[in-house]
Amino acid sequence: GTLAYWLGKSGAKVVLVEAGAPLGPADFHPNDVGKTLSSHFWEGGARTTRGNVVAATLQPRALGGGTVFNSSICMRALPSALERWQADYGLTDLTVEALAPHYDAVERFMGLRPADPAIWGRRNEMFRDACDTLGWRWAPIERFEEGCVGSGECVMGCRNQRKLSLDRRGIHEFVQEGGTVYTSVHVSQVTVDGGRVTGVTGHTVNPKTWEQRHPVRIRAKQTILAGGAIATPVILRKSGFTRNAIGDRLLLHPSCYVVASFDEVVNPWNGATQGVHCLEHLERGIKLESLWSSAGTFSRGLPRQPKQFKRWVKKWPQMSVFDGWVSGDDSSGRVRTLPGTDKPDIQYDVGDADVRRLQETTALLCELFGAIGAKEVVHGIRGIPEVLSPADAVHEIRNGTFGNTDFMMASNHVMGGSAMGADQNRAVCNSYGKVYDAEGLWVCDTGLYPSSPGVNPQLTAMALAHRLAEKLQATA
Repeated sequence: GTLAYWLGKSGAKVVLVEAGAPLGPADFHPNDVGKTLSSHFWEGGARTTRGNVVAATLQPRALGGGTVFNSSICMRALPSALERWQADYGLTDLTVEALAPHYDAVERFMGLRPADPAIWGRRNEMFRDACDTLGWRWAPIERFEEGCVGSGECVMGCRNQRKLSLDRRGIHEFVQEGGTVYTSVHVSQVTVDGGRVTGVTGHTVNPKTWEQRHPVRIRAKQTILAGGAIATPVILRKSGFTRNAIGDRLLLHPSCYVVASFDEVVNPWNGATQGVHCLEHLERGIKLESLWSSAGTFSRGLPRQPKQFKRWVKKWPQMSVFDGWVSGDDSSGRVRTLPGTDKPDIQYDVGDADVRRLQETTALLCELFGAIGAKEVVHGIRGIPEVLSPADAVHEIRNGTFGNTDFMMASNHVMGGSAMGADQNRAVCNSYGKVYDAEGLWVCDTGLYPSSPGVNPQLTAMALAHRLAEKLQATA
Protein backbone atom coordinates (compact mmCIF):
# COMPACT_ATOMS: atom_id res chain seq x y z
CA GLY A 1 0.00 0.00 0.00
CA THR A 2 2.80 2.42 0.87
CA LEU A 3 4.72 1.58 -2.30
CA ALA A 4 1.63 1.86 -4.52
CA TYR A 5 0.93 5.34 -3.17
CA TRP A 6 4.43 6.69 -3.72
CA LEU A 7 4.75 5.12 -7.16
CA GLY A 8 1.34 6.42 -8.22
CA LYS A 9 2.25 9.85 -6.93
CA SER A 10 5.31 9.84 -9.23
CA GLY A 11 3.11 9.29 -12.28
CA ALA A 12 3.67 5.56 -12.76
CA LYS A 13 0.77 3.41 -13.89
CA VAL A 14 0.23 1.03 -10.98
CA VAL A 15 -2.14 -1.87 -10.32
CA LEU A 16 -2.50 -3.05 -6.72
CA VAL A 17 -3.74 -6.63 -6.29
CA GLU A 18 -5.13 -7.83 -2.94
CA ALA A 19 -6.32 -11.31 -1.97
CA GLY A 20 -8.78 -10.01 0.61
CA ALA A 21 -11.71 -7.62 0.46
CA PRO A 22 -12.12 -3.98 1.50
CA LEU A 23 -13.56 -3.81 5.00
CA GLY A 24 -15.50 -1.19 6.92
CA PRO A 25 -17.12 -0.73 10.34
CA ALA A 26 -20.00 -3.09 9.51
CA ASP A 27 -17.48 -5.91 8.92
CA PHE A 28 -15.87 -5.69 12.37
CA HIS A 29 -16.91 -7.79 15.37
CA PRO A 30 -15.51 -6.09 18.49
CA ASN A 31 -16.84 -8.61 21.00
CA ASP A 32 -16.44 -11.81 18.99
CA VAL A 33 -12.82 -12.77 18.38
CA GLY A 34 -13.88 -16.07 16.81
CA LYS A 35 -15.99 -14.36 14.18
CA THR A 36 -13.23 -11.83 13.49
CA LEU A 37 -10.67 -14.58 12.91
CA SER A 38 -12.93 -16.82 10.86
CA SER A 39 -14.11 -13.95 8.67
CA HIS A 40 -10.96 -11.98 7.99
CA PHE A 41 -7.86 -14.09 8.68
CA TRP A 42 -6.10 -16.71 6.62
CA GLU A 43 -7.33 -20.20 7.46
CA GLY A 44 -9.85 -18.74 9.90
CA GLY A 45 -7.09 -17.52 12.20
CA ALA A 46 -5.93 -21.12 12.66
CA ARG A 47 -2.78 -20.88 10.54
CA THR A 48 -0.03 -22.21 12.80
CA THR A 49 3.53 -23.39 12.69
CA ARG A 50 4.75 -26.92 13.20
CA GLY A 51 8.05 -27.82 14.82
CA ASN A 52 8.96 -27.87 18.49
CA VAL A 53 6.03 -25.49 19.18
CA VAL A 54 2.64 -24.79 17.66
CA ALA A 55 2.42 -21.01 17.29
CA ALA A 56 -0.39 -18.99 15.74
CA THR A 57 0.63 -16.69 12.89
CA LEU A 58 -2.32 -14.33 12.78
CA GLN A 59 -2.42 -12.93 9.26
CA PRO A 60 -5.39 -10.92 8.02
CA ARG A 61 -6.67 -11.07 4.45
CA ALA A 62 -8.08 -7.63 3.78
CA LEU A 63 -7.32 -4.52 1.81
CA GLY A 64 -4.79 -2.82 4.06
CA GLY A 65 -3.46 -6.13 5.41
CA GLY A 66 -2.18 -6.31 8.95
CA THR A 67 -2.65 -2.58 9.51
CA VAL A 68 -6.41 -3.11 9.64
CA PHE A 69 -6.09 -5.45 12.64
CA ASN A 70 -3.00 -4.35 14.53
CA SER A 71 -2.38 -1.69 17.15
CA SER A 72 -0.62 0.66 14.70
CA ILE A 73 2.61 0.50 16.72
CA CYS A 74 5.44 2.22 14.82
CA MET A 75 9.11 2.15 15.82
CA ARG A 76 12.29 2.59 13.84
CA ALA A 77 14.60 -0.42 13.72
CA LEU A 78 17.13 -0.44 16.54
CA PRO A 79 20.55 0.92 15.48
CA SER A 80 22.07 -2.29 16.84
CA ALA A 81 19.80 -4.34 14.57
CA LEU A 82 20.82 -2.33 11.49
CA GLU A 83 24.47 -2.74 12.47
CA ARG A 84 23.89 -6.49 12.51
CA TRP A 85 22.31 -6.34 9.06
CA GLN A 86 25.40 -4.51 7.82
CA ALA A 87 27.98 -6.75 9.49
CA ASP A 88 26.34 -10.16 9.07
CA TYR A 89 24.47 -9.75 5.78
CA GLY A 90 26.47 -7.13 3.87
CA LEU A 91 23.62 -4.59 3.83
CA THR A 92 26.06 -1.70 4.15
CA ASP A 93 23.68 0.83 2.57
CA LEU A 94 21.00 0.31 5.25
CA THR A 95 22.44 2.59 7.89
CA VAL A 96 20.53 4.71 10.40
CA GLU A 97 21.46 7.81 8.43
CA ALA A 98 20.48 6.33 5.04
CA LEU A 99 17.07 5.15 6.24
CA ALA A 100 16.24 8.33 8.22
CA PRO A 101 14.73 10.31 5.30
CA HIS A 102 12.54 7.36 4.34
CA TYR A 103 11.29 6.95 7.91
CA ASP A 104 10.69 10.72 8.02
CA ALA A 105 8.59 10.69 4.84
CA VAL A 106 6.45 7.75 5.94
CA GLU A 107 5.92 9.09 9.46
CA ARG A 108 4.74 12.45 8.10
CA PHE A 109 2.41 10.91 5.55
CA MET A 110 0.93 8.32 7.94
CA GLY A 111 0.22 10.91 10.65
CA LEU A 112 2.38 9.19 13.23
CA ARG A 113 1.95 10.53 16.76
CA PRO A 114 2.23 9.31 20.37
CA ALA A 115 -0.90 8.02 22.08
CA ASP A 116 -2.59 10.91 23.87
CA PRO A 117 -2.71 10.37 27.69
CA ALA A 118 -6.33 11.56 27.56
CA ILE A 119 -7.32 8.27 25.89
CA TRP A 120 -4.96 5.88 27.69
CA GLY A 121 -7.50 4.55 30.17
CA ARG A 122 -6.54 3.14 33.56
CA ARG A 123 -4.75 0.08 32.13
CA ASN A 124 -2.14 2.16 30.29
CA GLU A 125 -1.76 4.49 33.25
CA MET A 126 -1.02 1.48 35.46
CA PHE A 127 1.66 0.30 33.04
CA ARG A 128 3.31 3.72 33.13
CA ASP A 129 3.12 3.84 36.94
CA ALA A 130 4.68 0.39 37.20
CA CYS A 131 7.59 1.40 34.97
CA ASP A 132 8.11 4.56 37.02
CA THR A 133 8.12 2.59 40.28
CA LEU A 134 10.74 0.18 38.94
CA GLY A 135 12.77 2.92 37.25
CA TRP A 136 12.32 1.44 33.76
CA ARG A 137 12.24 3.61 30.63
CA TRP A 138 8.80 3.88 29.03
CA ALA A 139 7.15 5.95 26.31
CA PRO A 140 3.72 6.57 24.82
CA ILE A 141 3.38 4.34 21.77
CA GLU A 142 3.59 6.16 18.44
CA ARG A 143 0.76 5.12 16.14
CA PHE A 144 -0.87 6.16 12.88
CA GLU A 145 -4.27 7.45 13.93
CA GLU A 146 -6.42 10.55 13.72
CA GLY A 147 -8.57 11.38 16.72
CA CYS A 148 -8.37 8.02 18.54
CA VAL A 149 -11.12 7.76 21.17
CA GLY A 150 -9.55 4.90 23.15
CA SER A 151 -12.15 2.23 22.48
CA GLY A 152 -9.59 -0.59 22.77
CA GLU A 153 -10.75 -2.27 19.55
CA CYS A 154 -7.67 -1.93 17.32
CA VAL A 155 -7.01 -5.63 16.90
CA MET A 156 -10.66 -6.34 16.14
CA GLY A 157 -10.93 -3.56 13.54
CA CYS A 158 -11.52 0.12 14.30
CA ARG A 159 -15.26 0.77 14.07
CA ASN A 160 -14.60 4.44 14.81
CA GLN A 161 -12.51 4.77 11.63
CA ARG A 162 -9.85 6.70 13.52
CA LYS A 163 -6.96 4.31 12.81
CA LEU A 164 -5.12 5.28 9.64
CA SER A 165 -4.67 1.75 8.34
CA LEU A 166 -3.29 1.51 4.82
CA ASP A 167 -6.73 1.16 3.26
CA ARG A 168 -7.54 4.61 4.66
CA ARG A 169 -4.14 6.31 4.36
CA GLY A 170 -2.15 5.37 1.30
CA ILE A 171 -4.45 3.19 -0.79
CA HIS A 172 -7.25 5.76 -0.48
CA GLU A 173 -5.03 8.51 -1.90
CA PHE A 174 -3.61 6.10 -4.49
CA VAL A 175 -7.13 5.48 -5.86
CA GLN A 176 -8.02 9.17 -5.74
CA GLU A 177 -5.02 9.91 -7.94
CA GLY A 178 -6.06 7.34 -10.54
CA GLY A 179 -4.53 4.10 -9.26
CA THR A 180 -6.24 0.76 -9.86
CA VAL A 181 -7.00 -1.75 -7.09
CA TYR A 182 -8.27 -5.29 -7.65
CA THR A 183 -9.50 -6.98 -4.46
CA SER A 184 -10.47 -10.61 -3.89
CA VAL A 185 -7.80 -11.73 -6.36
CA HIS A 186 -5.57 -14.60 -5.27
CA VAL A 187 -2.18 -14.43 -7.04
CA SER A 188 -0.77 -17.93 -7.67
CA GLN A 189 2.47 -17.16 -9.46
CA VAL A 190 4.47 -14.68 -11.49
CA THR A 191 4.93 -15.16 -15.22
CA VAL A 192 8.44 -15.36 -16.66
CA ASP A 193 9.61 -14.85 -20.24
CA GLY A 194 13.29 -15.26 -21.06
CA GLY A 195 14.47 -14.55 -17.55
CA ARG A 196 12.25 -11.51 -17.09
CA VAL A 197 9.08 -11.42 -15.00
CA THR A 198 6.15 -10.08 -17.02
CA GLY A 199 3.32 -10.01 -14.47
CA VAL A 200 1.16 -12.35 -12.42
CA THR A 201 -1.55 -14.96 -12.84
CA GLY A 202 -4.19 -16.10 -10.40
CA HIS A 203 -7.94 -16.13 -9.94
CA THR A 204 -10.72 -14.15 -8.35
CA VAL A 205 -12.34 -15.52 -5.20
CA ASN A 206 -15.64 -15.16 -3.41
CA PRO A 207 -14.69 -12.81 -0.53
CA LYS A 208 -17.01 -14.65 1.87
CA THR A 209 -16.43 -18.30 1.01
CA TRP A 210 -12.97 -18.08 -0.60
CA GLU A 211 -14.35 -20.15 -3.50
CA GLN A 212 -12.28 -19.87 -6.67
CA ARG A 213 -13.99 -18.06 -9.55
CA HIS A 214 -12.42 -16.56 -12.67
CA PRO A 215 -8.83 -16.67 -13.96
CA VAL A 216 -6.79 -13.46 -13.81
CA ARG A 217 -3.69 -12.40 -15.73
CA ILE A 218 -2.00 -9.03 -15.28
CA ARG A 219 1.02 -7.92 -17.34
CA ALA A 220 3.53 -5.42 -15.99
CA LYS A 221 7.03 -4.09 -16.66
CA GLN A 222 7.86 -4.34 -12.95
CA THR A 223 6.25 -6.80 -10.53
CA ILE A 224 6.48 -6.31 -6.78
CA LEU A 225 5.50 -9.13 -4.42
CA ALA A 226 4.16 -7.82 -1.11
CA GLY A 227 2.38 -10.93 0.10
CA GLY A 228 4.17 -11.03 3.43
CA ALA A 229 6.63 -13.48 4.91
CA ILE A 230 4.39 -16.48 4.23
CA ALA A 231 2.75 -15.83 0.84
CA THR A 232 5.70 -14.28 -0.99
CA PRO A 233 7.96 -17.38 -0.69
CA VAL A 234 5.01 -19.60 -1.66
CA ILE A 235 4.42 -17.55 -4.83
CA LEU A 236 8.13 -17.58 -5.69
CA ARG A 237 8.40 -21.35 -5.38
CA LYS A 238 5.11 -21.90 -7.19
CA SER A 239 6.56 -19.78 -10.01
CA GLY A 240 9.51 -22.12 -10.47
CA PHE A 241 12.20 -20.30 -8.49
CA THR A 242 14.34 -22.85 -6.68
CA ARG A 243 16.94 -20.82 -4.77
CA ASN A 244 17.48 -22.58 -1.42
CA ALA A 245 17.10 -19.33 0.54
CA ILE A 246 13.48 -18.86 -0.60
CA GLY A 247 11.33 -19.48 2.45
CA ASP A 248 14.32 -19.92 4.77
CA ARG A 249 15.14 -17.83 7.80
CA LEU A 250 11.50 -17.32 8.81
CA LEU A 251 11.39 -15.00 11.82
CA LEU A 252 8.79 -14.58 14.56
CA HIS A 253 8.60 -12.56 17.76
CA PRO A 254 7.42 -15.21 20.25
CA SER A 255 5.08 -13.54 22.73
CA CYS A 256 3.34 -14.09 26.06
CA TYR A 257 1.01 -12.19 28.38
CA VAL A 258 0.08 -12.01 32.07
CA VAL A 259 -3.35 -11.25 33.56
CA ALA A 260 -3.52 -9.65 37.02
CA SER A 261 -6.32 -8.83 39.45
CA PHE A 262 -6.63 -5.69 41.59
CA ASP A 263 -8.82 -4.35 44.35
CA GLU A 264 -9.70 -1.33 42.21
CA VAL A 265 -11.91 -1.23 39.12
CA VAL A 266 -9.75 -1.08 35.98
CA ASN A 267 -12.21 -1.83 33.15
CA PRO A 268 -9.32 -2.92 30.89
CA TRP A 269 -11.39 -2.57 27.72
CA ASN A 270 -11.34 1.21 28.15
CA GLY A 271 -8.43 3.10 26.62
CA ALA A 272 -5.98 2.72 23.78
CA THR A 273 -5.39 -0.91 22.85
CA GLN A 274 -1.67 -0.40 23.36
CA GLY A 275 -0.88 3.12 24.54
CA VAL A 276 2.36 2.70 26.51
CA HIS A 277 5.38 0.44 26.15
CA CYS A 278 8.61 -0.21 28.03
CA LEU A 279 11.94 0.49 26.29
CA GLU A 280 14.19 -0.65 29.13
CA HIS A 281 14.92 -4.18 27.91
CA LEU A 282 15.01 -3.82 24.11
CA GLU A 283 18.72 -4.53 23.81
CA ARG A 284 18.14 -7.76 25.75
CA GLY A 285 15.66 -8.78 23.05
CA ILE A 286 12.60 -8.13 25.24
CA LYS A 287 9.68 -5.72 24.59
CA LEU A 288 6.96 -5.09 27.22
CA GLU A 289 3.58 -3.47 26.48
CA SER A 290 0.13 -2.76 27.83
CA LEU A 291 -2.50 -4.69 25.89
CA TRP A 292 -6.18 -5.25 25.26
CA SER A 293 -8.05 -7.34 22.69
CA SER A 294 -11.22 -8.91 24.09
CA ALA A 295 -12.27 -10.83 27.17
CA GLY A 296 -12.69 -13.91 24.98
CA THR A 297 -9.10 -13.66 23.79
CA PHE A 298 -7.59 -13.61 27.26
CA SER A 299 -10.01 -16.05 28.86
CA ARG A 300 -7.95 -18.89 27.39
CA GLY A 301 -5.19 -17.92 29.83
CA LEU A 302 -7.37 -18.04 32.94
CA PRO A 303 -7.37 -20.99 35.38
CA ARG A 304 -8.94 -24.07 33.82
CA GLN A 305 -10.62 -25.46 36.94
CA PRO A 306 -14.30 -24.49 36.48
CA LYS A 307 -14.86 -22.71 39.81
CA GLN A 308 -11.59 -20.82 39.50
CA PHE A 309 -12.40 -19.89 35.92
CA LYS A 310 -15.81 -18.52 36.92
CA ARG A 311 -14.25 -16.57 39.80
CA TRP A 312 -11.79 -14.90 37.48
CA VAL A 313 -14.29 -14.17 34.72
CA LYS A 314 -16.48 -12.34 37.25
CA LYS A 315 -13.48 -10.18 38.13
CA TRP A 316 -12.76 -8.89 34.60
CA PRO A 317 -13.53 -5.27 35.56
CA GLN A 318 -10.76 -5.51 38.19
CA MET A 319 -8.18 -7.07 35.91
CA SER A 320 -5.46 -5.80 33.60
CA VAL A 321 -3.33 -7.41 30.87
CA PHE A 322 0.32 -6.74 30.04
CA ASP A 323 2.18 -8.54 27.27
CA GLY A 324 5.71 -9.03 26.07
CA TRP A 325 7.58 -10.50 23.13
CA VAL A 326 11.14 -11.55 22.48
CA SER A 327 13.48 -11.08 19.54
CA GLY A 328 13.45 -14.65 18.25
CA ASP A 329 17.15 -14.26 17.41
CA ASP A 330 17.94 -17.81 18.51
CA SER A 331 14.98 -19.53 16.87
CA SER A 332 14.60 -20.72 13.28
CA GLY A 333 11.85 -21.36 10.78
CA ARG A 334 11.08 -21.87 7.13
CA VAL A 335 8.16 -21.77 4.66
CA ARG A 336 7.55 -24.32 1.96
CA THR A 337 4.51 -25.20 -0.16
CA LEU A 338 2.32 -28.22 0.47
CA PRO A 339 2.62 -30.40 -2.66
CA GLY A 340 0.06 -29.66 -5.35
CA THR A 341 -1.41 -26.65 -3.53
CA ASP A 342 -0.92 -22.93 -2.86
CA LYS A 343 -1.02 -23.62 0.88
CA PRO A 344 2.06 -22.88 2.99
CA ASP A 345 3.86 -25.41 5.15
CA ILE A 346 5.33 -23.42 8.05
CA GLN A 347 7.97 -24.88 10.34
CA TYR A 348 9.34 -23.06 13.37
CA ASP A 349 11.54 -24.14 16.27
CA VAL A 350 11.99 -21.96 19.34
CA GLY A 351 15.61 -21.96 20.49
CA ASP A 352 16.75 -22.40 24.09
CA ALA A 353 17.90 -18.78 24.40
CA ASP A 354 14.47 -17.53 23.32
CA VAL A 355 12.83 -19.89 25.84
CA ARG A 356 14.93 -18.19 28.52
CA ARG A 357 13.92 -14.78 27.15
CA LEU A 358 10.24 -15.76 27.37
CA GLN A 359 10.85 -16.92 30.93
CA GLU A 360 12.44 -13.60 31.84
CA THR A 361 9.76 -11.65 29.96
CA THR A 362 7.02 -13.31 32.00
CA ALA A 363 8.91 -12.60 35.23
CA LEU A 364 9.30 -8.94 34.23
CA LEU A 365 5.56 -8.66 33.53
CA CYS A 366 4.84 -10.06 36.99
CA GLU A 367 7.30 -7.54 38.46
CA LEU A 368 5.39 -4.74 36.75
CA PHE A 369 2.13 -5.92 38.29
CA GLY A 370 3.74 -6.31 41.72
CA ALA A 371 4.99 -2.73 41.55
CA ILE A 372 1.40 -1.40 41.35
CA GLY A 373 -0.22 -3.61 43.95
CA ALA A 374 -1.73 -6.49 41.97
CA LYS A 375 -3.18 -9.18 44.22
CA GLU A 376 -2.80 -12.21 41.97
CA VAL A 377 -1.40 -13.00 38.54
CA VAL A 378 -2.10 -15.72 35.97
CA HIS A 379 1.12 -16.24 34.03
CA GLY A 380 0.36 -19.08 31.60
CA ILE A 381 3.47 -21.18 32.31
CA ARG A 382 3.05 -24.91 32.87
CA GLY A 383 4.74 -26.63 35.80
CA ILE A 384 4.06 -24.05 38.53
CA PRO A 385 0.77 -23.00 40.18
CA GLU A 386 -1.56 -21.20 37.77
CA VAL A 387 -2.40 -18.39 40.22
CA LEU A 388 0.25 -16.73 42.39
CA SER A 389 1.00 -13.42 44.03
CA PRO A 390 3.27 -11.31 41.83
CA ALA A 391 6.25 -11.80 44.15
CA ASP A 392 5.78 -15.57 44.31
CA ALA A 393 5.32 -15.71 40.54
CA VAL A 394 8.60 -13.88 39.94
CA HIS A 395 10.40 -16.28 42.30
CA GLU A 396 8.87 -19.41 40.78
CA ILE A 397 9.46 -18.29 37.20
CA ARG A 398 13.04 -17.15 37.65
CA ASN A 399 13.99 -20.29 39.57
CA GLY A 400 12.15 -22.76 37.36
CA THR A 401 13.37 -24.83 34.42
CA PHE A 402 11.02 -24.72 31.46
CA GLY A 403 10.88 -26.09 27.94
CA ASN A 404 9.57 -24.55 24.76
CA THR A 405 6.11 -26.12 25.17
CA ASP A 406 5.61 -24.78 28.70
CA PHE A 407 4.61 -21.30 27.50
CA MET A 408 1.27 -20.12 26.14
CA MET A 409 3.06 -18.68 23.15
CA ALA A 410 1.83 -16.78 20.12
CA SER A 411 3.31 -14.44 17.54
CA ASN A 412 1.85 -11.64 15.47
CA HIS A 413 5.08 -10.43 13.82
CA VAL A 414 5.97 -12.69 10.90
CA MET A 415 9.16 -11.77 9.04
CA GLY A 416 11.87 -13.25 6.84
CA GLY A 417 11.56 -15.91 4.18
CA SER A 418 12.68 -13.60 1.34
CA ALA A 419 15.75 -12.25 3.08
CA MET A 420 17.86 -9.51 1.58
CA GLY A 421 21.63 -9.73 1.67
CA ALA A 422 24.78 -9.11 -0.36
CA ASP A 423 25.72 -12.81 -0.53
CA GLN A 424 23.59 -14.33 -3.28
CA ASN A 425 24.21 -17.80 -1.86
CA ARG A 426 22.40 -16.86 1.37
CA ALA A 427 19.84 -14.28 0.28
CA VAL A 428 16.85 -13.95 -2.05
CA CYS A 429 17.02 -10.21 -2.75
CA ASN A 430 19.40 -7.28 -2.65
CA SER A 431 18.88 -4.37 -0.25
CA TYR A 432 16.18 -2.84 -2.47
CA GLY A 433 14.25 -6.11 -2.66
CA LYS A 434 15.26 -7.00 -6.22
CA VAL A 435 15.04 -10.78 -6.59
CA TYR A 436 18.39 -12.15 -7.74
CA ASP A 437 16.95 -14.79 -10.07
CA ALA A 438 14.99 -12.61 -12.50
CA GLU A 439 14.70 -9.14 -13.97
CA GLY A 440 11.64 -7.04 -13.20
CA LEU A 441 10.82 -8.79 -9.91
CA TRP A 442 10.98 -7.25 -6.45
CA VAL A 443 9.88 -8.06 -2.90
CA CYS A 444 8.48 -5.35 -0.62
CA ASP A 445 7.30 -6.72 2.73
CA THR A 446 8.66 -7.84 6.10
CA GLY A 447 9.94 -11.01 4.43
CA LEU A 448 13.02 -8.97 3.48
CA TYR A 449 14.35 -8.90 7.04
CA PRO A 450 17.42 -11.12 7.50
CA SER A 451 17.01 -10.90 11.28
CA SER A 452 14.76 -9.13 13.77
CA PRO A 453 14.67 -5.30 13.61
CA GLY A 454 14.45 -5.43 17.41
CA VAL A 455 11.09 -3.61 17.43
CA ASN A 456 7.62 -3.90 15.91
CA PRO A 457 8.33 -4.48 12.20
CA GLN A 458 5.80 -2.52 10.15
CA LEU A 459 7.39 0.95 10.07
CA THR A 460 10.66 -0.37 8.65
CA ALA A 461 8.73 -2.17 5.90
CA MET A 462 7.05 1.12 5.02
CA ALA A 463 10.40 2.95 5.00
CA LEU A 464 11.89 0.30 2.70
CA ALA A 465 8.82 0.70 0.45
CA HIS A 466 9.45 4.44 0.19
CA ARG A 467 13.11 3.73 -0.60
CA LEU A 468 12.13 1.24 -3.33
CA ALA A 469 9.68 3.74 -4.82
CA GLU A 470 12.53 6.22 -5.25
CA LYS A 471 14.68 3.51 -6.81
CA LEU A 472 12.02 2.50 -9.34
CA GLN A 473 11.28 6.13 -10.18
CA ALA A 474 14.98 6.76 -10.85
CA THR A 475 15.35 3.72 -13.11
CA ALA A 476 12.05 4.03 -15.00
